[in-house]
Amino acid sequence: MRVKHIGSVTFLIGSVQGEIMFGAIKSDKSKEKGLDMTNNNNNNNNISDSKEYTPLDKQKDVDVNEKCGILTQCMVTCAVMMSSAGCGMPVGYSAILLPQLSHDNETIHIDDEQGSWIASIHSAATPFGSILSGILMDAYGRRFTLQVASFPLIIGWFLIGFSPNYLVLLLGRFIAGLSTGLTAATGQVLVGEITQPHLRGILCSLPFASYSFGILLVYTFGYFLPWRYVAVLSAVLPILSLLLFFFLPESPIWLMRHGRLEEAKQALTWLRGGNVNMAKEEATQIMERMEADQKGDSKIGVWRTLLRPEVLKPFVIMNMFNLLQILSGTYLVVFYAVDMLKQVESISIDKFLAAVWTAMARFVFTIVAIFMLSQVGRRSLALTSGIGTSIAALIFASFEYLNCQKSGQFAAFSILIYVAVNTVGFMILPGVLIGELFPARIRGFAGGLSFTIFHFAMFVSAKIFPLIRQTIGISGVFCIFGISSTLASIFLYLMLPETKGKTLGEIEDYFRNKNVFWITRKNKNCGDR
Repeated sequence: MRVKHIGSVTFLIGSVQGEIMFGAIKSDKSKEKGLDMTNNNNNNNNISDSKEYTPLDKQKDVDVNEKCGILTQCMVTCAVMMSSAGCGMPVGYSAILLPQLSHDNETIHIDDEQGSWIASIHSAATPFGSILSGILMDAYGRRFTLQVASFPLIIGWFLIGFSPNYLVLLLGRFIAGLSTGLTAATGQVLVGEITQPHLRGILCSLPFASYSFGILLVYTFGYFLPWRYVAVLSAVLPILSLLLFFFLPESPIWLMRHGRLEEAKQALTWLRGGNVNMAKEEATQIMERMEADQKGDSKIGVWRTLLRPEVLKPFVIMNMFNLLQILSGTYLVVFYAVDMLKQVESISIDKFLAAVWTAMARFVFTIVAIFMLSQVGRRSLALTSGIGTSIAALIFASFEYLNCQKSGQFAAFSILIYVAVNTVGFMILPGVLIGELFPARIRGFAGGLSFTIFHFAMFVSAKIFPLIRQTIGISGVFCIFGISSTLASIFLYLMLPETKGKTLGEIEDYFRNKNVFWITRKNKNCGDR
């Protein structure tokens, strides 16, 4: 079977599937030969045929298909992970860039105001990329959008690496920020659409681990190398990601929605490890849902579609979760970790080394979160993270407010607990849910719009955070983090549905119901875990 856009990477999987298909053909030929023999030998031939291909052999074929399907889904996810790691690197780059630009022997000299723009302009550009991602991924495909997203990142890194002055450096940071916006929602949507329900949670969370790894990687490079060398090295990942996507299929759901049914069936068969029956069944379900959507939304524009209950409800949940996540300090602590830890007087930390350890902690607990997603429901993880974040933040705020002189080690430990519990739930869940909650017909637009709102809010919060910290102190900041985490926990308890192990169609059907709150749903078995 020829699968378009797969390439040589698929050869090994195809050879395994070919052996299975050859065995089935051989069995069919032996049956046809048995029909040509005399009636007296029919029974013996039937017995012989049943011995050649037993139910145990059939189960072995299914197991091989399942393993191949897991491998192919992981291959697509790995390509998305490479894009995410590439986008994580410019986020952490300012932390190693600004201290090096303060050296007297540097060709580019900046003041504090210019430094703040270098740090924040990346987040200012990201919303524009998010808006563009919604348009591109719905019109031209998820895979194509991720390939396009590699170009601004490559261009941005080379502009930074060879920048002769401050303005070119700033332009490179801005262009790199566009790539992050293009990648964020698109990668999550693609992984959510190509994975099976029992794999979706863990595979959708892997890009966040690679995103954290990208930050760790750029911090490590910056610890050993000059900033120009780091910029050029950072262009390697987006180049590799761009090339890898040429060998992988487009989302079958997107292909079906654009009338490319044969390509969709081929891609879906490949993603299910050559299991034709499973691919046909899944394709039928997708087609039925598409036909139902077309009947209901054939004359409705995208903005009116956004107001439909099955779209508006998850849109509200996603954006409230994102805003409360920002107010709980998820990314602010990452951005200003060094400054916060320096205020704990009993601990002496080297700037670059502190950045590396901060990124390491984030990466480790992202890995922990991935394993927890395969075992624990989304609601349980979100509530545990929210309550734990609130407790840890309020404890730290209390010690800082009381100004306990001998509490340095305990305060640092409470920050570590805060980072851990916040990472395992609040940091990764919004990205996982964005690939699950929105209906397929508007997933690209709604996901891109949600990330636009998120990145704009993150830019504003990061820009005003130093002023707020000077006004109310570090204890007041963590008090806000704790209160916001409590409010987020209450909101998620009332609104967030359990999506673990559910198909995308089942999740969409839940939002079609009239209930607003999850706890008041009529079908108590819907999505319970």
